[in-house]
Amino acid sequence: MTWNPLALATALQTVPEQNIDVTNSENALIIKMNDYGDLQINILFTSRQMIIETFICPVSSISNPDEFNTFLLRNQKMMPLSSVGISSVQQEEYYIVFG
Repeated sequence: MTWNPLALATALQTVPEQNIDVTNSENALIIKMNDYGDLQINILFTSRQMIIETFICPVSSISNPDEFNTFLLRNQKMMPLSSVGISSVQQEEYYIVFG
């Protein structure tokens, strides 16, 4: 089966135990995980892959960014097939994880 935003949104919403809100468009889904602190997961669909991204925390909330960056780089193997980056959202920088 080839996944697209509508097919994945439909599949996710058929599981009544999941407490999620799904917003879909032609090329993307936004999933809000209500039981996990309203965690937002963004899924972008391209012709060959799905890219999933979520926020970790604002960069400003980390007391020692150099130490945190080193921790992320050294422990990347704990997050196979994903990467960590920094992205600007409404003029504030956030750590994000994507893959």
